[in-house]
Amino acid sequence: MTNTHPLRRVGAAAAALFVGLVALLMLSPAARAAAPPDVATALSHWQNAKDPLFVLSGSPLTSEQQSGVREALRGSKSKIYAVALPDGSVTEAEAGQFITQAIAALDKAGRSAATVTVLDGMSLFAGSSAIPADAPAILANLATAHNGDVVTGMQDFVNRVNLVVGGESRKAQGPNSLANPGAGSAAIWYGLLGVAVVGGGGLWIISRRMKRQREAKAAAELAAVKVTVEEDVTKFGEEITALDLDARMLPAAGTDTDWQHALDSYEKAKSELAATKRPDELRTVTATLEDGRYALAVVKAKVNQLPVPERLAPCFFNPQHGPSVRNVRWAPPGGALRDVPACAMDAQAIERGFDPQMREVVLPNGQRAPYWNAGPAYQPYASGYYGGFDGGGLLTGMLVGTMLGSAFGGWGMGGYGAGYADGAAADGGGDWGGGGDSGGDWGGGDFGGGDFGGGDW
Repeated sequence: MTNTHPLRRVGAAAAALFVGLVALLMLSPAARAAAPPDVATALSHWQNAKDPLFVLSGSPLTSEQQSGVREALRGSKSKIYAVALPDGSVTEAEAGQFITQAIAALDKAGRSAATVTVLDGMSLFAGSSAIPADAPAILANLATAHNGDVVTGMQDFVNRVNLVVGGESRKAQGPNSLANPGAGSAAIWYGLLGVAVVGGGGLWIISRRMKRQREAKAAAELAAVKVTVEEDVTKFGEEITALDLDARMLPAAGTDTDWQHALDSYEKAKSELAATKRPDELRTVTATLEDGRYALAVVKAKVNQLPVPERLAPCFFNPQHGPSVRNVRWAPPGGALRDVPACAMDAQAIERGFDPQMREVVLPNGQRAPYWNAGPAYQPYASGYYGGFDGGGLLTGMLVGTMLGSAFGGWGMGGYGAGYADGAAADGGGDWGGGGDSGGDWGGGDFGGGDFGGGDW
């Protein structure tokens, strides 16, 4: 275990927080070799060997490191599973897809609340169905930033996950989460000494200043995303108005219910948007818009005497385009090819070699970017539109490496922290984007954990 002088940790907290914030906005190109692990093989090992660590040949972890990581996983109060791979085995997209598929497989095997990690060499990737969707990336970021070796880092990550599961999210986001009574006593002693050295009130002033800065950043992000949602609501209202006359000319039977549903969704979205106080509440608004847009698509089909459309995810390139009609193969700049849902217009554009009509948003700094690459603040926006499809896997499998794929400094390399937004446990309250009153404390409320009882693996 690497020991760092306690007085240095006081200054390191602010630096680590800065690194974490920068890393969460980073987009790393998928440039590594493609050799993803097999989910069924990993699951079989976890279940049949009663071993939470599955190691592939070629992993740089020594036997001693494997034992340390395995001991940390086995000592976890919540269920955490890991795979250790040779360095460069997976791209960011492949790591996210593996995590999503592994969590789904664990759910089918009776582990409905679990955390999955991937160690690609010394880079940490993480996702969970047991804690809020934003939490895995943040906790992995903190664990890698505050620990110099993989064993201590994994012990720290496991402890942070357990703190969140136990309702202690604020403590989980501190600079040092390891529950060592002796170390805790020493930390208190040196902490008091550090306060005396810097003049007592200095740390309080710094922490308050950092809190105000985080609150200002969170407020600016919320304002920017709210403008985006307001535009979506306005666009939806304009489409309803444009279709009003045609809808009224149709026979009432078979259309009135869908038409009223679209109208109700529009009014509901406006009310929800007006009541929004936190970024995570915006997912409710976009979920309402998705529901209303499908109802409007049904009315449009009936107006034009076409078959009722299938309930598919909204067009990925621009949710304003309404439900998609099919998936197309597409890659973001510098990223890997993936299947994404597209409306008919954008699908034809992609297949003809043209760029789709991308939904761009204005960032707090005034620049424009596609919504999927606009930073973590837009996760609730996308979650509302797409979280109800494919068990939430659309978010982790399709948007990996962008706003939901938070790159962070690992033990020598970057990594990806994947959120898994399926189920109440993963969607629990709290705001992991701001608040807090000390360096390394990103705020957040209390999160309820899942039921990890039963079974022997």
